[in-house]
Amino acid sequence: MHQDLPPSPQFLNESSAAKYLGVSVKSLQRWRFERRGPSYSKVGGKIVRYSIDDLNQFFEQSRVDHED
Repeated sequence: MHQDLPPSPQFLNESSAAKYLGVSVKSLQRWRFERRGPSYSKVGGKIVRYSIDDLNQFFEQSRVDHED
């Protein structure tokens, strides 16, 4: 393990979360307003952060499987 590298972030801001999911920031904002989309945290009542675990869980729950 490289000690000179910072640890990977556990939480992403809105812009980074949108890039991680491959969607626009506006989509994340709309999903929050509509109470759908990935779970998020609000720090200080204003700052929105997304847990990488929550983003991965949302991605997995959005998966569509086709039967043979």
